[in-house]
Amino acid sequence: MPKEASDLLRRARLCLESPSSPGEPMSRQELAEAVNAQVFRAFDGKVTAVDANHIGKWERGVIRWPAAYYRAALRAILDVATDAELGFVRPRRGNPDDVDRKRFLRTALGTSAGIVVARYFPAAADDPGDLAVAVSGPTAHYRRMESTVSSKQLAPAVEAHHQLTTTIVTTTVRTSTGFGVLAEIAGLSAWLAVDRGDNAMARRRYADAVSHAGRAHHPLLGSYMTASLGQFAVEAGHAKQGVSLLDRAAAQLDKAAPDTARAWLTSLQAVAHATRGDHNATLAALRSAEKLTNRRRTEPHWPWMFTFDQAKAARYQAAALARLGDLRAATSAYEAAEPALIGPKPRALAQLGQARLLASAGLVGESCRLAVAALRVGHEYGSERIVARAREVRAAMPARTAEASKLDGALASLYDTEGME
Repeated sequence: MPKEASDLLRRARLCLESPSSPGEPMSRQELAEAVNAQVFRAFDGKVTAVDANHIGKWERGVIRWPAAYYRAALRAILDVATDAELGFVRPRRGNPDDVDRKRFLRTALGTSAGIVVARYFPAAADDPGDLAVAVSGPTAHYRRMESTVSSKQLAPAVEAHHQLTTTIVTTTVRTSTGFGVLAEIAGLSAWLAVDRGDNAMARRRYADAVSHAGRAHHPLLGSYMTASLGQFAVEAGHAKQGVSLLDRAAAQLDKAAPDTARAWLTSLQAVAHATRGDHNATLAALRSAEKLTNRRRTEPHWPWMFTFDQAKAARYQAAALARLGDLRAATSAYEAAEPALIGPKPRALAQLGQARLLASAGLVGESCRLAVAALRVGHEYGSERIVARAREVRAAMPARTAEASKLDGALASLYDTEGME
């Protein structure tokens, strides 16, 4: 294969922006994760384990004709019409079955779906499946923006899309696919409501998401939304109800459920048990989550968008250990979680978890340093959740202490009309 042909896939990848590092090109691993997710959604739950090494072999022309479902996924993600545009050359012998592109688009949900549908279905789609794909695309992109965009800026767009999706699904696409799309946008709306401090709205939206997921008849989606509601309950101070919901979510998973789902869900259970002060249950859940994560089969499946790797598992481990008051172990876990804390809001929330632990251990100065840095992010990104956590950190400190003066000043400045200095 000519070098120019084998380089086409790499060039196409580099033209896409990284979902985790804005301004940077998509990495081989990120493209691999997108391929796995697309194949799973489009081919009836087919599980694949493409990694950065596979992408490298395709880019270098070591493998000149990947399987049909891989080529279909790459065409959709990279927004090209033919295999030749990616440098793939059909072998002279054999006649591999090609995959109908329109069928793939009709069944795919998530990564790049909106972009692809906009190009190939510019007019109103007659097929409800095509319409469902078109509506699902923006939700996937909004989800990728959430950690780096202010909720106040993102929420209006999400709410408008939620209203549009509700109308389309309830009047035109009353199918399992349609209700799956509606569940996703309702879940995202709930998440943003939590970030804005509107717990009443969040509770309603999460309940809607669970209901819509039930009508989608998709076990993974149902488990995901139920677990999301359980996580919200724990964070809202209702740990007992949260544990019950997380147990229900775990029961919804069948034997074929991917490690991504089980590792994430078990990590949530660890945090919930720790919030209730159940030391033994917390440690058992953490061990289970670690085992699942170390299997290295944690490729993402819809509705998950990113690999649940060791760094991300460490973030939940740190939160659980912090709630148990284990300063040494939690600090080590926070350090291990650092590579996964790319977005400013997730990083700020992790800092506040660490700050609260330090405050309870009497390390007020270090606690305040982390809390002030996180509070600035909360103010900049309009996250009431971060602001509320910062107040909780201050409440864990002595009422009168000179070491907390900067944090007191930062909290007071939230009420200034000109904002924080």
